[in-house]
Amino acid sequence: MGMQLPVFLTHRATVRNLLYVLLFGLVLLSNAYIAKSNTFAFEPFEVSFALAFWLAVWFEHTVVLDRFLPQRQWGLALLGSAGSLLVFIGTRYAIEQEVYWYLFTMSNYNRDVSLIYYAWDNTYYGFPALFVGAGLKLIDDWLLHQQERADLVGQRNQAELAFLKSQVNPHFLFNTLNNIYALAYAKSDAAPGAILKLSELMRYMLYDSAGKPGSNAPERVPLSKEVAYLSNYVELEKLRVANAQVEFSVEGNTDLFRIEPLLLVSFVENAFKHGDLSDPGQPLVLYLSVQQGKLRFDTLNKKVSRQTDAVGGIGLANVRRRLHLLYPNRHTLHITDQDNLYACSLELTL
Repeated sequence: MGMQLPVFLTHRATVRNLLYVLLFGLVLLSNAYIAKSNTFAFEPFEVSFALAFWLAVWFEHTVVLDRFLPQRQWGLALLGSAGSLLVFIGTRYAIEQEVYWYLFTMSNYNRDVSLIYYAWDNTYYGFPALFVGAGLKLIDDWLLHQQERADLVGQRNQAELAFLKSQVNPHFLFNTLNNIYALAYAKSDAAPGAILKLSELMRYMLYDSAGKPGSNAPERVPLSKEVAYLSNYVELEKLRVANAQVEFSVEGNTDLFRIEPLLLVSFVENAFKHGDLSDPGQPLVLYLSVQQGKLRFDTLNKKVSRQTDAVGGIGLANVRRRLHLLYPNRHTLHITDQDNLYACSLELTL
């Protein structure tokens, strides 16, 4: 999966600004430090040097390297680096030889120093700014690469989640429509209620769980809606499974929390598909509780030895993958598979 950056490092502009502030502070402190006395002396010349160095680094990084390196314009990059040296020399000369003389009647060099000598002497001090600017360019490009990589991974994960969600319950819907058709054909009083429940279930699947239009991010839904969806799902499955014995209990306030939609239904689908639900002594037990921001969802069903059709539910591999993508390091899933009992227990930090 690769190294994951801390959140603040994904904001390149913020990181760049912090690096430049840090750079100015480090240059100022290094020039103001007096080794003999182990103290700092912040004189005007230390401040002007740090400012000139900072401007040269900024020019080399953003004006020269950002502009010419992506186009591989090596000659212009070399000329631009010479321009960065001129920025350092010119800034320092303007402040220390002119501004300070005008304000404080002092200068770092003699007033009669020649421009050629001044430029040659300050080239030595300006060269490190070129290397620092190149270093910041490398850091900036690395952050850009990591951000683009994170975006690509996010887009891939969203595409995978959309595919996984699209697999939920197609076979269930097919069976439910057949069951409702049978009820309608027999003119059963249960047909209108079944149609209403299917309508609510479809509305939840198609609209409530679809997320905001144009958004790649999954939209979480109130846990109460997910519970209502599960309840409708169970009632419609009872139409298919004759004499199904189901105990569905909910504890805690499900209105206070949100959850990724269609996350829990695979456990229920698995129980209906593979369980023997006709034994009143061993009903399908569904238990959901919410306490202090943590959800627990348990299913317990009696197993039956029979051949299930190959087009059935997508199984638990789907929900395992979705949990890994949506709640990394925030969930635990325990499955107990015995001779005659099958149990799933999911704990999730909402």
